[in-house]
Amino acid sequence: MAEDALSAIQREYTKLTPGSARLMARAAQSMPRGLTRTLSWFNPYPVVFDRGQGASVYDVDGRRYVDHFNNGLSLMHGHAYPPVEEALLKALPRGTAWPGTSEAQIEFAEMLCERIPGDVQVRFANTGTEAMMVAVKLARHVTGRPVLIKAWHAYHGSFDDLEVGLQDRGEVPGRVALADFGDLASYERALEQNPGQVAAIVVEPVQYTGIVTAPPEGFLPRLRRLAAEAGVLFVLDDCLMFRLAEGGSAERFDFEADITCLGKWIGGGLPVGAIAAPPAMMDYFDLHPEQPLYHGGSFNGNLLGMVAGAIAVRDFTDAAAARISGQAERLKAEIASAAQEVGVPVSTPGFDSVFGLYVLDGADGEIDWKATSLLQLAAVTRGIYYGSGGEFGLSTALTDDDLEHTISGLREALGDVALELQTVS
Repeated sequence: MAEDALSAIQREYTKLTPGSARLMARAAQSMPRGLTRTLSWFNPYPVVFDRGQGASVYDVDGRRYVDHFNNGLSLMHGHAYPPVEEALLKALPRGTAWPGTSEAQIEFAEMLCERIPGDVQVRFANTGTEAMMVAVKLARHVTGRPVLIKAWHAYHGSFDDLEVGLQDRGEVPGRVALADFGDLASYERALEQNPGQVAAIVVEPVQYTGIVTAPPEGFLPRLRRLAAEAGVLFVLDDCLMFRLAEGGSAERFDFEADITCLGKWIGGGLPVGAIAAPPAMMDYFDLHPEQPLYHGGSFNGNLLGMVAGAIAVRDFTDAAAARISGQAERLKAEIASAAQEVGVPVSTPGFDSVFGLYVLDGADGEIDWKATSLLQLAAVTRGIYYGSGGEFGLSTALTDDDLEHTISGLREALGDVALELQTVS
């Protein structure tokens, strides 16, 4: 994009990030658009990072950003969490992955079984995507049925069947039916339209992709009862929302899932996934005399992931969850105040420590995605980093000073966007 075609905010960004521009141009020669994940992209090019510490990340130009995205909510305790660092340094000389169970793996499994509501056992994978794939495989195997019901716009990892409903991908007859998150009647219709064919209802308790959406009061327990009454399995994607309480979203919303999927931050900064389900269901893995289910994975339960993950989960408490939820509430209130002062209408929907920040079209109140992207870029120029789609997810590393810096930076960014919008109009 030519320099004279850039907005004032984009020009400021390019002035501040020449190292990122140079490296992204180089990266584009070996990776499509210079990236290996879709979510990191934003115009005119994304930041190239050099290191992270606590609630901050630093780019290759030496600029610091208070990080409210935390690698897609996979860093519950921020960057380079000291207890994890110390434990990994001790563990690394022992090796990284062994062809069987380790004591670290047993201890971590025991910890997760204690936290997750219900009588469960655990099976480890390497990512949340893998955990969801294994859960779907298990649900279809146990029930002998092919159809999944999931919500429009819900992200459950990079797996074809679970990407249905994203980017306007419609239903796949005989494989995936779609419902509207928060609308119980739409799930009832999906069950009625697929009689005797549904293996599982798959749900993320707070929908994070697209527009951050909290569940209506009582929706999740009612959906859980619907699944039980229909004789289908209830698969809880808690990869992101295990942060809502020590026992995850099932504890927070008072229900038990048939299969719980975990990923993201349970690896303590390393790639770890897991599923949890009752022993009778988990017996299908390798052990069932008539219908054994194969599940391999060379790095499942690897030493480093188990060591780091156990510390991350151990150190996440209900008190920590309450503290960062309070910080999020204050941040949303300050954003609303600043936005009103400069005349930029915004919305900050969310739940507890996660929320989205969206600029609204003043005429109809719908999200103005172009202005929302502009605000995110303006925030980056002011040293505040959050998701390119407006997503926030706070970490326990966030200090009072970090919060004050964020409030100040977002106030300035909102002022920048107000000036930009006035210029355009």
